[in-house]
Amino acid sequence: MKKTILFIAILLITFSCASKKTRNKPPHAPAQDQYWNDITDESRDAHARITDVIEENNPSLYNEILLDSKDPMLSMFWGKSMNFDSGASKQIVDTEIIKELQSLFSIKNDNKIVHAGIMHTYGYLFSTIDTPYGYKRKRWISPTLNKGFNLAGNSLSPDTLEGGLLSNVTYFTGMLALADKTQLALLKNVSNEVFTYDYSKLSVERLEESTKDYTIVTSLVKLPNKVDNDDNEYLLIYSVDDHRVQKELLITAFPINTDAYKKIVAPESLGANQKITLRYNAYLDGGEKNFIGTRKLVKKK
Repeated sequence: MKKTILFIAILLITFSCASKKTRNKPPHAPAQDQYWNDITDESRDAHARITDVIEENNPSLYNEILLDSKDPMLSMFWGKSMNFDSGASKQIVDTEIIKELQSLFSIKNDNKIVHAGIMHTYGYLFSTIDTPYGYKRKRWISPTLNKGFNLAGNSLSPDTLEGGLLSNVTYFTGMLALADKTQLALLKNVSNEVFTYDYSKLSVERLEESTKDYTIVTSLVKLPNKVDNDDNEYLLIYSVDDHRVQKELLITAFPINTDAYKKIVAPESLGANQKITLRYNAYLDGGEKNFIGTRKLVKKK
């Protein structure tokens, strides 16, 4: 009798563990939004740490984030962003999730004004608001950028074969958008294909919006390889040069189509005494969002 009871107890424990593991495993592929929404929902519904849920469901991404978080240089290349989408009128990433991600990098923002790099890479993977352009993570889980730049190792995605998403994006966009690139070489978790990429072959235009204290830069990089059934042809990189502290800071990056490109470089919007509006959820310490300044287009190649 005792042996029977013990056998039944073992079966119940085994079944319970197996059921839990199955329940926690997202049934969808990482290239699908539902995969990331399931992970996010599991973290929120079970009040579980997002890193614990990631470790269970995607160990390689968990290691990416940990390795990135151990590089003290990485966070220094980025500015700040608002955790609120004005178009959708919704918070972008759950407070507890962005709080935990930032704490890994020893960032102590108030979770409404957040670290732009963490927010726009790892944070966006776990944003469940759907916008007219799709989910925020689309830029990283779609093939547009990796195929567009012929990155066989998927370095600009959470499925990168080397390095970490944040490190790879920082180095890649920094090499294209920052005037001072010297410190990028100090980053520790960058993939070899990103580190050795021939950036000189890319065509880059810079929209420079200059005021007394800032130059807001929109770098527009032509994709060498257009992806089938995808109308995006450019990578947009948004950054801010703060003249007061002589510091360039990345804000965000995402692909855009030709119509969006043409609006950004429209000749009638160039020149002096132009209205300049801070975009893409960027945040400046003074809280300013609108300026009057000069807009000019500079072609680097």
